[in-house]
Amino acid sequence: MRFSKAALLAAIAAAVALAPATPSTADAKPSKRSKAAKPKITRVTPMRIEVGETLVIRGTRFKAKKRRNTIIFRGADGRTAFAKPRRASRRRLVVKVPGSVARLLAVHDGLQRPTRLKLRVLAGRFSAFTPRRLSPVVLGVGSGPGGEGGSGGRGAPTDGTHPLATCDSDADHDDDLLSNADELRDKTDPCLADTDGDGMTDGWEYLAAKDLNIKAVPYPGNRPYPNPLDPSDRDTDFDGDFLPAGIEYRLWRYTGSSFDAGLVGGHVAGSPLGYSDGTQASRPAEEPSPPAFRSPSYGIPFAPPAYPARHVMDHPGPFHAANWTDDERDADSDGVNNYVETAGPGHFSWWVSYLEEASIEPWPDVYFGSFTQRPFVDLAPDDPDVDGDTLLDGEDDQDNDDVLNFDEMYEPGAVYGPDSRQKNAFNPCAPDGESRTCPIYRPF
Repeated sequence: MRFSKAALLAAIAAAVALAPATPSTADAKPSKRSKAAKPKITRVTPMRIEVGETLVIRGTRFKAKKRRNTIIFRGADGRTAFAKPRRASRRRLVVKVPGSVARLLAVHDGLQRPTRLKLRVLAGRFSAFTPRRLSPVVLGVGSGPGGEGGSGGRGAPTDGTHPLATCDSDADHDDDLLSNADELRDKTDPCLADTDGDGMTDGWEYLAAKDLNIKAVPYPGNRPYPNPLDPSDRDTDFDGDFLPAGIEYRLWRYTGSSFDAGLVGGHVAGSPLGYSDGTQASRPAEEPSPPAFRSPSYGIPFAPPAYPARHVMDHPGPFHAANWTDDERDADSDGVNNYVETAGPGHFSWWVSYLEEASIEPWPDVYFGSFTQRPFVDLAPDDPDVDGDTLLDGEDDQDNDDVLNFDEMYEPGAVYGPDSRQKNAFNPCAPDGESRTCPIYRPF
């Protein structure tokens, strides 16, 4: 049987019309979007739970691998805590309520109380926060069944996650200078010495804030003070002595974490802390000890300046006449005071900044400008020998030009200006353009 050409074309057209349509790129997009849709929480059990107990979250579009899911707990004030699930599937997450959630609970009369917390899941994308009907109540510290301040926690864990059940070995469980009761009152964690994780313990920040607030009034629990709930404040210099909070904390730890509860009155008495970022004179009566220089033991000719007078900085202030300020002290007893080693001429960047301000060319004929041909090590207020050669930093020679650091880094009353041959602890050509380490050829 033979078909005409016209009949054959008509048959092909009919077959194409009846064939299933091939999906276009536009038709495929909804499928891709569905794969990236937001996760959703549909059920939470139990709805009343204690820190350390297990919470089950059901929903859709979770990740099957547990490490790819994150559960966010949110308090009424917007603060959050995070946890990874112990087990996970695409429709179910099992998570242990972490100890960090205790910081989100409301505090009344010095005790944490049952608090409703919103939940959110991050599984590639964020879910919405749970409404009230899906937001569990986390029972307060020490809550009994029903969460109304019973004498013992319901099923309290013994692995250190419950702030009261396991963090009450003594009045100050985490040894951060704050009692457990004070920590509950101020919403810091009695189990953690450093609640905000900024490297400074809660009690040190608390006491430094009181120093800054003149000591005679209650603790200022918010900014602009050192705050144990603010992880961003370690680089702030609250008391204006050019030693940031993080540095003063390091010096406090380095010098033995001194604490004297009797020093609580006024600027003259000082601070309970050996170093505090709430006052420029934490221990104004403690005169720095003369360093134990080591040059003589190596047979190196050595004539040190008078100590502790060498540490005095020529600056105004209520403490300068008769008291030692924190910047003038020498925490590591290396012959260079704290200011010089933290923010002053003990750092290469200080000289670059100073020389720019003084309008000195980097490479004039007498070579007293900035020197960048080779690197130098900055000094540190809590390391007496930064280059490890056993000589103290004060008696050392950072740029190897045979002029000692304490002569080049500061001289009280010295006049610096563009018309003088400058001393410079980070330039081997200053003050002597013919020193043994000044480059033979001037750089291009």
